[in-house]
Amino acid sequence: MEIYLVRHTTPDVPKGTCYGQSDLPLAMGYQKDLAQTQSLLPEKLGAVYSSPLLRCKTLAWELEGEINFDARLKELNFGDWELKKWEDIPKEQLNPWMESYVELAPPKGESYLQLAERVKAFWNELLEKELDTVAIISHGGVIRALLSIILDLDLKNSFKLQIDYGSVSQVSINQKQITIQYINKV
Repeated sequence: MEIYLVRHTTPDVPKGTCYGQSDLPLAMGYQKDLAQTQSLLPEKLGAVYSSPLLRCKTLAWELEGEINFDARLKELNFGDWELKKWEDIPKEQLNPWMESYVELAPPKGESYLQLAERVKAFWNELLEKELDTVAIISHGGVIRALLSIILDLDLKNSFKLQIDYGSVSQVSINQKQITIQYINKV
């Protein structure tokens, strides 16, 4: 099974904004980034799984293959912090979260551990399907959580993984052996 983990291209949101599950379009000129990302993928995909958020759906619609939208592939829910500037979030809320973001959730949001649990449920279901070639269009947090699950990496260390906008990580699974290759933009 060949699985391509694709991060959406740059969203249309001011720099320094906490946007998690906010449904944002892609930045102007995204077609160029989209073409570069597509060039990193095989022409034929057996299936495409995507976050239902617009910044992922836009890319999924451009790919060949049956598209399946799955809410478990959404980015972290930042709750009350959604669309706030990081610098405007009260330090008495932000600082404890920054220290323990794996276990703690933003107000009315979810923890990174909760995100990882829903992503793991998706992953286990996907592996049972035994498909040939799959693209998963999602977000940085989701892809890091997936790679942590695959690599048996502590979630706290997953943010050491560089997952750029429009990047692709290829996961090959052959007879229970897994190899991972990070393919950055061309």
